[in-house]
Amino acid sequence: MSTLKAVTLKDVAEQAHVSQAVVSTVLNDRQNGIFVSAGTRRNVLAAALELGYQARVRMLPPVRKPGSGGGQMSGAANTHLVGVLLGRRFGGSLFSEIFYGVNEALSQEGYHPLVLDTYAESYPKAAEKEAEGLRYARDSRFAGVVLWHEGGSSNVALINELRAQMPVVAIDRRVPGLELDYVGTDNFQGAYEATSHLIAQGHTRIAHLTRLETTDACASRLHGYRQALADAGLAFNPRYLLLALDGGRRLDRDGLAHVFAGPDAPTALFLMADFWAPAVYAELRRLGLCVPQDVALVGFDDVVPPGLDHLELSSVAQDFEGIGKTAGALVLRRLAQPDAPTESRIYPARLVVRASSTQAVSTITPTVTTTIHAASAALHAAGEAAPASVLEQDMAKPTARARRKKSVVPA
Repeated sequence: MSTLKAVTLKDVAEQAHVSQAVVSTVLNDRQNGIFVSAGTRRNVLAAALELGYQARVRMLPPVRKPGSGGGQMSGAANTHLVGVLLGRRFGGSLFSEIFYGVNEALSQEGYHPLVLDTYAESYPKAAEKEAEGLRYARDSRFAGVVLWHEGGSSNVALINELRAQMPVVAIDRRVPGLELDYVGTDNFQGAYEATSHLIAQGHTRIAHLTRLETTDACASRLHGYRQALADAGLAFNPRYLLLALDGGRRLDRDGLAHVFAGPDAPTALFLMADFWAPAVYAELRRLGLCVPQDVALVGFDDVVPPGLDHLELSSVAQDFEGIGKTAGALVLRRLAQPDAPTESRIYPARLVVRASSTQAVSTITPTVTTTIHAASAALHAAGEAAPASVLEQDMAKPTARARRKKSVVPA
């Protein structure tokens, strides 16, 4: 007897010409961090109706406790859930790409991710929400946890307790003092390439926005930024180090304004994350500065934050879906092999150059155009980086930039 192939989310997505994430958002009637227009929602529902899609519930296998030799731990729930602790402040597409990557790996073996949102307006509250999520996963006897740690020493003892009961895989940020399975991006390489790109555009005064309460990801990006400067013969200037305060939640606007007010103000700014681009862009605009005419801007994550669609932001791209998928796979591996050595999987970063960083320094400072262009061309031909003493002396001369004009920025 012939059987009909069940209609899947993928079938509906292909019929409606959208992603599976959008289909899931519509059919489950929740946002999942994704905005879906009314027209797209109608198209998805029409495609599901036309194809005869039906949601299905299947029996899921019980989860074996790591190290139990195939037996289920006494009194344990037959859970099929893996907690994904992630704050929605990181952006809709970033959030959803990680989630769907985790789901793609786990669903192959009958497990499913459950998001435990750790977002809060302040760092202490976010740490509390992370602790609540960890305790919930522990008390509910989840199969495992994928953790984007809030950073610092917060909840380290609780995480250490949890990993004795279930797999805990860290993503993007390592947990200080704990040897956990980890998936992330080569933050050093990404920051190095971003800074080198700005140097190649002729910039010698490059600022960097980082956070006061650092994570290993932020520390690696700062290291990459400083190493690129050093390799180009440019001295690191602590004055050009800008801070996001309160666990990376609040921009130090006074500090930024002070740095960009002087005659030796930076001509470029490398952000620790795209998340900060709208606030920085607005502050630069308030100061009468254009991007990229006055200040070149490069971010990290390649996620367009809300309210910044009109700015073509150069950024370092991360494969968030791949990171999520690998994290899910490591949870499954740890369930099957609880005593296996810990693994670290590092994805390469990829610089995506757009309009926000491609304005040459020569057009920002026309009085030194000939000197900088000639020096850069000669050094590139020789395969060398520009020494700070050559370009910084020229850039320190009075220029049109010192007499800033009012910014002409799209409203």
